[in-house]
Amino acid sequence: MQKEVIIFSVLFIFLLSCAPQSVPPEKDIPLEQVNSQPSETVQNFPTQKSQSQDTSKNEETNKTPSKEFQTKEILTPEITLTPEQKLWKQRVDNALAPTFCPPVEKQTYPENYYLGKLTDTHLHIPSIPDWPADEDAQMKTETPEGRFGGPQALLGWNVKISEISCTIQHEGTHNNFAFFPVYDEEISAYQLEIWNKTMQQYPDAFTPFIMSSGNDDEPNGFPTVDAKTLQKMLAVYPRLFSGYGEIGLYARENGGSPELPPDAARLQEIYPLIRKNNLAVYFHLGDGHKDNFEKVLEQNPKITFIFHGDQLSIDEVDDVLNNHQNVYYGIDDFFGGARDLFEMFVGKSKEKYLAAANQRFNSIVEQGVSDWKSLIEKHPDRVLWGIDRGDAVWNYDIDVGLMQVKIARAFIGKLNPAVQEKFAYKNALRALGDGEK
Repeated sequence: MQKEVIIFSVLFIFLLSCAPQSVPPEKDIPLEQVNSQPSETVQNFPTQKSQSQDTSKNEETNKTPSKEFQTKEILTPEITLTPEQKLWKQRVDNALAPTFCPPVEKQTYPENYYLGKLTDTHLHIPSIPDWPADEDAQMKTETPEGRFGGPQALLGWNVKISEISCTIQHEGTHNNFAFFPVYDEEISAYQLEIWNKTMQQYPDAFTPFIMSSGNDDEPNGFPTVDAKTLQKMLAVYPRLFSGYGEIGLYARENGGSPELPPDAARLQEIYPLIRKNNLAVYFHLGDGHKDNFEKVLEQNPKITFIFHGDQLSIDEVDDVLNNHQNVYYGIDDFFGGARDLFEMFVGKSKEKYLAAANQRFNSIVEQGVSDWKSLIEKHPDRVLWGIDRGDAVWNYDIDVGLMQVKIARAFIGKLNPAVQEKFAYKNALRALGDGEK
């Protein structure tokens, strides 16, 4: 009996030693429990005010947002938003919100029209609003006026990326040079987030250019940010942008910034950054900028430049193209009579503009032929077609887009057949190094 008691005692001690040990309760509440209450949240949403150590790559674009424009590092994938962050997130969401797009109908044109591919090399994309949250209600009836009058186009407010994409689908253009505004200060982080997501959603619709305007509405401002600021912007989503521009180097009207010559110190500091990031440059020159511009072309033979505007005469444009092989010229004078129809009706009536464009259609095309045919055929590899749409809300409308493409196809159809595809889209590819040179 004593032997059995000893055996049982040994067995009991053995089993006790195998039992799991109790763990004292944690002193700190887990962060996921702290955040378990319902709240407005966002995942890794960028702001410019705080920096992040998060280097997780975007799975769709394989682009890593830089630390400069990211949120503060957190232990969970979600953070509670401040009222200011809620405002910006809502504006980003509004800009990218889906909208109904009517089925695309096949367009038919006369046989003497150009019927091939088209790339619009001059498409301004509106910015999101930047006014304070408490002004939203007021702005519903007092939207800022556009440059030519009427309500200004603002992304997520009265125009959406999905609507612009829909217009592009209907008009049948591809890989359009899109000027994405990125302004200085806090708004830049949110604009960059929109453009990155835009290129994820519509990779074949747009070729992205960073339009990094400075405070050009102020008399002591500049048409572009400085090199240091531009470098920070480009580092947020490396390799997102294919170009830098459009940068208007002319003096701003209504007391805005003075002209910025192409060889100004601010731009001379930017050109090395352009080369480093393999970007094309799109300028709207100012009056008397021909000599300065040619100096820059000579100094930067490895940079591709595109310029447009009527500050240089057609003879001067011809001279620049004759003397330099790293430059292209963009023509966008097809709204009617050197844009007079557009400026007559912008902000007023889309219907009246379309009626006037239809009434004057042949004269619009013939004026384009008279002005530009000889230049295009003399430089068949270095002149580009574009619309230069922007400013007016209805300028992004399907009907207006179809009218611009109809004018373009009629005009291109009057060019030498050997030149038509080059002007319509192939030169755009070449300008970005994507075609035969």
